[in-house]
Amino acid sequence: MFTFTRKRLPAFCESRSGNVSMMFALALPVLIFGVAFAVDFTNATIVKTKLNAAADAAALAALTPAMMQESTGVAQAAAQAMFTAQASTIATLVQPIPTPQVTFPTISGGGSTRKVQVTYNVENKTLFGTVLAAVTGGTNEINIQGTSSAQASIPPNINFYLLLDNSPSMALPATQAGLSLMQNLTSKQGGGCAFACHQASTNNGDTAGNLCTTGGKNPVYSSPTSNNNQYCAATNRNGQPLTQLDNFGMARYNKIQLRLDELSTGVADMMTTAYNNQNSGLYATPPTYQFAAYTMDTSWQIGMKSYSSPGPSSALLMAMTSSYQSAWDAAKANLGVMEMYSNNNVCGSLACTSSGGNGDVATSFSNAMGTLNKIMPNPGSGTNVAGDSAQEVLFLVTDGVEDDVATSCSEAMASGNRCQATIDPALCTAIKNRGIKIAVLYTEYLQVPSNSWYDKWISFFQPDIGTRLKACASTNLYVDAAIGTNLGAALSQLFSLSVQQATLIN
Repeated sequence: MFTFTRKRLPAFCESRSGNVSMMFALALPVLIFGVAFAVDFTNATIVKTKLNAAADAAALAALTPAMMQESTGVAQAAAQAMFTAQASTIATLVQPIPTPQVTFPTISGGGSTRKVQVTYNVENKTLFGTVLAAVTGGTNEINIQGTSSAQASIPPNINFYLLLDNSPSMALPATQAGLSLMQNLTSKQGGGCAFACHQASTNNGDTAGNLCTTGGKNPVYSSPTSNNNQYCAATNRNGQPLTQLDNFGMARYNKIQLRLDELSTGVADMMTTAYNNQNSGLYATPPTYQFAAYTMDTSWQIGMKSYSSPGPSSALLMAMTSSYQSAWDAAKANLGVMEMYSNNNVCGSLACTSSGGNGDVATSFSNAMGTLNKIMPNPGSGTNVAGDSAQEVLFLVTDGVEDDVATSCSEAMASGNRCQATIDPALCTAIKNRGIKIAVLYTEYLQVPSNSWYDKWISFFQPDIGTRLKACASTNLYVDAAIGTNLGAALSQLFSLSVQQATLIN
């Protein structure tokens, strides 16, 4: 037997048969560990995502309007209950789930601002816990930790100042269908004018082809009958005097809704949102909201002249009031497009019987923003603490194109001293530096490629208008309203963004 073994042993040692089986047997524990680790790591990642969501929900639960009226102890209990309720749905967590730590770090802002931090530390069961524990000599659980923070303010008292652009470019139709119809109706005005300009002087190239009317309580409308059917004759066959409708009159006659019309309704919708928020019953001490409204121009004069500083303005539509819904119902009738003598030439007087000169301009941001900056007082913190005053928010609703007499311009000068350009964000910076927020609703300046003036002076900087207006707005207080956008919904969105809400900060 010994002799046999001595003869066979060298051959057995030199044989390579069965090596794969031995190597697999030796590697098996490592492979099992690797698979177990991968499965459990993936599962732990999924669980951590769910726990982070639970922590976010817990942080926000401590900052609801109702909780902001309660003590931090009550808010802490609400946050802990929210986290536990959501974490309990995760089957692999080791029970009982530890109560998360909920703290309220001190921050600037006093009693009106609250920050909450939720920190959790839990153990998650591993699918291959026994194997892992045997191989590593450690635990069969994976520790998962995380933190979520959020911050909110008690709704402050706010005074809202509405600056509404009523230049001729805001007299564009509110829909694409209306825009096309307006251009077709004015086809004899240089190929079509999309603007429903309000012109005191008619029967000229600015109103060519528009209907003639006898006026009076029951006017009679007819097509032009003189000068190649472009203008009205002095009288009709019955001897009645004829007046040619301006583009504004043509839009009204054809029931074309204008941007300015939609804006009037939109402001009312936003005020309804404000009223509902103020009277929601969620706040032990409801915030006080007040609104004032200004147009960028008067009904016949470019710019808003300030009578005192601070004080009223010639372009005041609605004085600051807490009864803003009823006040707007009365004031909205005066929200109209600025009347011009001919095309964009300003009127010389309120009667609008002659041109007041100033070239072909209609929108002065420097005047409007500068004047309103003098009118608006310095803002407070918006608390009800004695001696404090309301916060201030400026709502700017505009198509964003400057059209003013100037000595210099960021774009090429049109017609001598006429500057047409995007708004200068520096005008907004001067206001924001005072602590006043600016919310901007950009009613998009539409492309009108059939209009030669647009092609020559506006088209090349039109894509930059929105960018400049966004730079003008305070953080997150900018909405771009393309044609067809519901301006009421857009303004309500801006209102909701401007009254501080709870936000996650990590």
